[in-house]
Amino acid sequence: MTAELVPTGVQVAALSSAQERLWLIEQSAPGSPLYSVPLFLRWTEPVDVAALRVALDGLVARHDVLRTTYERRGDRVVQVVAGQHPMPVEVVDDPLSPDEVRQDALRRCRIGFDLARTPPARCVVWRATGRVLLLIHHIAVDGWSLVPLFEDLAQLYRTGRAAAPVDELRYVDYAQWDRQVSADPVVREELRRRADALVAAPGPARLGGARPVAAAPEGARPGSQAGFDLDAELVSAAERVAKQTRGTPFVVFLAAYLETLRHWADRTEFVIGTMTVNRPHPALERMAGFFVNTVPMILRCPDGGTFRDLVAANRAEAFASLRHQRLPFDQLVAEVGARDTGRRGLADIAFAYQNFPAPGIDEPLWTTELLPTGTAKADLLLIVEMTATGARGTLEFATDRYPEQLGLRFVADYLAVLDAVLADPDRPLADVRVPNGPLAAPRPPAEPVLAGRGAPPPADVRRTAANLFRTALSTVDGLAVERIGDDDNFFALGGNSLLAITMLGDARVAPREFLADPTVTGLARLLTREPAPAARETTVAAGRPLTSAQERMWLQDRMRHLRAAYLVPSIVEFGPGVDPGRLAAAVDRVLAHHPALRSRFRLDRAAKRVVRAEGSAARATVTDITGWPRDKLADHVTIACWTPFALADEAPARAEILVDDDQCVLVFCAHHLVLDGASRQVVFDQIGAAYRGDTLPAADAPAPPAPPADAAELITALAGAPTDIALPHDRPRGARQSIEADSVRRRLGPARTALLRKAAADAGCSLFLATAALVAGTLARHTAQRDFVFVFPWSQRPGAATDVVGMFVNTVPIRVDLTGARTWRDALERAAAAGAIGYRGADVPFDEVAAALHPARDLSRPPVTPVYVDATGTPPRPPDLGVTARLWPLPALKAKYEMEFAAVDSGDGLEFDLTYLRSLFDAATAGAVADTLLACATALADDPRSPLAEETP
Repeated sequence: MTAELVPTGVQVAALSSAQERLWLIEQSAPGSPLYSVPLFLRWTEPVDVAALRVALDGLVARHDVLRTTYERRGDRVVQVVAGQHPMPVEVVDDPLSPDEVRQDALRRCRIGFDLARTPPARCVVWRATGRVLLLIHHIAVDGWSLVPLFEDLAQLYRTGRAAAPVDELRYVDYAQWDRQVSADPVVREELRRRADALVAAPGPARLGGARPVAAAPEGARPGSQAGFDLDAELVSAAERVAKQTRGTPFVVFLAAYLETLRHWADRTEFVIGTMTVNRPHPALERMAGFFVNTVPMILRCPDGGTFRDLVAANRAEAFASLRHQRLPFDQLVAEVGARDTGRRGLADIAFAYQNFPAPGIDEPLWTTELLPTGTAKADLLLIVEMTATGARGTLEFATDRYPEQLGLRFVADYLAVLDAVLADPDRPLADVRVPNGPLAAPRPPAEPVLAGRGAPPPADVRRTAANLFRTALSTVDGLAVERIGDDDNFFALGGNSLLAITMLGDARVAPREFLADPTVTGLARLLTREPAPAARETTVAAGRPLTSAQERMWLQDRMRHLRAAYLVPSIVEFGPGVDPGRLAAAVDRVLAHHPALRSRFRLDRAAKRVVRAEGSAARATVTDITGWPRDKLADHVTIACWTPFALADEAPARAEILVDDDQCVLVFCAHHLVLDGASRQVVFDQIGAAYRGDTLPAADAPAPPAPPADAAELITALAGAPTDIALPHDRPRGARQSIEADSVRRRLGPARTALLRKAAADAGCSLFLATAALVAGTLARHTAQRDFVFVFPWSQRPGAATDVVGMFVNTVPIRVDLTGARTWRDALERAAAAGAIGYRGADVPFDEVAAALHPARDLSRPPVTPVYVDATGTPPRPPDLGVTARLWPLPALKAKYEMEFAAVDSGDGLEFDLTYLRSLFDAATAGAVADTLLACATALADDPRSPLAEETP
């Protein structure tokens, strides 16, 4: 390792090995918050926002990783250091309680980064409560980096000056040095030897209660956390036992983890990944950046020994993690995969011991909490972090692999083991008991089908996949691959992340799918799900195909009586001071900016399908309404909102600006084919940006349709459920469904809302699933029915498509069967189980489900169910034109379903909206149903163990 670490002065450089791994994860799961670092700061004094802005800008100036983007340039992935720029700071002045602020922060920290276009740091300030969210992508920092970052931030906040001059040595210099070291023959040989040892070690461990899951790349897995505290006395005991056993606290806490795992997995040998600091040069000690590497350790539990024996048996392997920290983890995984093609991952179970020094701040300005992001880096990860008062533990686990109840049960067992072995390290481990032990195995019918099962793809498709491998690998200098077998791993053959992304782009395969099984056979399976790349290019040139949801909406648009129900209108009134001409120009700019809003939808009779092509954009019109009577204005707005589009011949979006002496009103309408709720917010935000003269982010065309998911599990779960609900109609259905609607609202106060959320969370329910349970309980009180199917919206928006306008929502059925359920807790648990199945089938085309469950449907009602449930919608924010703005209620409301229930978080409790068809229900009937819904929500909040209803059998 003769490379010298010196300043280079470059602004563009290759990624370090550690950064390349995170970049690949970002490509496989764009926009994932998995590697976001959400630092929630509770200020000890009122936040001076102006001083904080100055401090953050100074922090960006001092640490160039905070102004670096990561992009592809030709055949390279590079990091590009930009000049000075301000860190984005959003100030929230809404009067929120501390709990509401934390919930808002949790929501915001689950929004990922676009590493190619925006720097990896942003900030939100809740001024009234003194809370600050500093969100940084892990590609720019690690835990050790927080010491210099926080010290500099405090110094800059107080004085406006950094504590020391900017270092001459920068992270880009380290990245270049790291690439040279990683290519050193000595490192390569050590990597091969380590791979040999890992191949001989046992495969991934599965704890009791584990579910089989389809292979998935990092970034795509949901997760949960269970936290716990270790007091100073226990930490002192761990330090004492470490000295007695010639170990370290790291080894002691790791050995206790190993013993707990032995109880839960019923095995004595494990491969456990640990996270090492990996700063192998003194000049890197105070540099901000991402250096951490994952090191797999081979650990064993000796038979019949004591805790002292357990530490002795694994002490050398734990210490060796420091020697192995220079071996790039991804390269190690590839080497192991080349020897054992069935091996998937080397850190499914992981452990991190964090003893970073505290920032040297004389008078701390804040306390820090690292917020959860709802994702998981491994099946199971235990983190022990030293604090001023002891230690803080966090168990993070993947909720697709393990149920929620694992968290607290495993933590309790770990603490029991710690107490026992620290009290007497010479006590036989056979005498150590845990209070819980492993969970029971789950029921097989609820599990997804594992990837890779079934017959292999056809030979010609496997040859195509092998040729794609060969073409990509042929661009690597000095790499000669003579033969590529069906089970060969792309990375083990010498491929890297950039080659993989380029190859998959040519093949039009999603990286997240390929990385789950990066072999020739794995790629061939994906190729068999879609037309070959050459054929698809011809299709795209002739017109883009529609998603299944868009095809259904296009067909609904052919039915004249339903057309208006698939429009998305909005009416925004602005306060004084708006320039109508400037607003019209801003709207025109946004309408022309997005390909979806310029679309035309035509039937390709030869291909017997509908395709999307692009045409000219609509232009906003400005109408002077001075002197108009109220009824004329109401009629005009109604027509602007609900007039259908000629989808084959005109753009599917329009806008009109109504002006008089003292008001300016924007009426915007688009077809649901090209606009979902998130897209409407993109349009509104960008109208504001265009009005201010800001640059609009690049607008990509809507993503091509994803391959349809397997519908078998969802259809099986719904089989036998009623495809209608005996709603309390005041009038019978007609031959054709009406869409004319009205609505009624009920509100649950903030205190009970908090209780309801807690009850839902305790039962493993989201707000949506709790709403589904409430709707089922409500309808059970108005009918004799107990088994219900509802539909709900599911966003399929790619994580990186935050600025893309399009239709990314699928309609998904969920079955809530209350038969035999007696309490609201029972109902929540039923909804949680139903939700798990619904979420796994969320990408299944709705028409496929409807054809299987409700083939004899007619035009009198919606297919599968007449009831729609949603708890995801929030009112859109009006365009920010620098003046006050408010949304008008829509006139002559339309609805797609007979009853549509929505729970909306108003910021001051929950608002339950019931939209109903006027042709079927009187206002009094709808009001009675809404009253029952509120009563049910109140009962659930007050006591989840209370009965659903007295008459429930």
